Amino acid sequence: MRKEWREYHSENGEVWEIFANTADHEHPKDLISNSGSHAIMRKYMETSDYVQVTIIPCARITDGITKREGKEKYFRLKINLLNGEPWFAISGIFFDKEEVLKLASLFTGLTQKQAEKVWITKRLGNFNTNRLDL
Repeated sequence: MRKEWREYHSENGEVWEIFANTADHEHPKDLISNSGSHAIMRKYMETSDYVQVTIIPCARITDGITKREGKEKYFRLKINLLNGEPWFAISGIFFDKEEVLKLASLFTGLTQKQAEKVWITKRLGNFNTNRLDL
């Protein structure tokens, strides 16, 4: 889903931002600061090609009757773009908490091309598929 930054300025010098889906309409409350000042200026800005990093819990209910859980201590890593391009990757393997946090930090602040290089070097899986072969 395509995202955008919406920046607002009041006459009193207050500045606030809203991170929104581009398809979402502006709400009247968006135009008012936390202190009650009205926006006199607004600016909509597109997101760039820096990746969003998401840690996905692998926890799941393995038995619907007993509600038994499995893989609750494991996580997968996902990277994607916020600018509407249909590009993403989900790690083909899962990691414990410490491992996935270290891995996530490698992608923080990277552009798509930089992230692709790291992803491929680390052999984390394929791009643009939800299928994760075990």
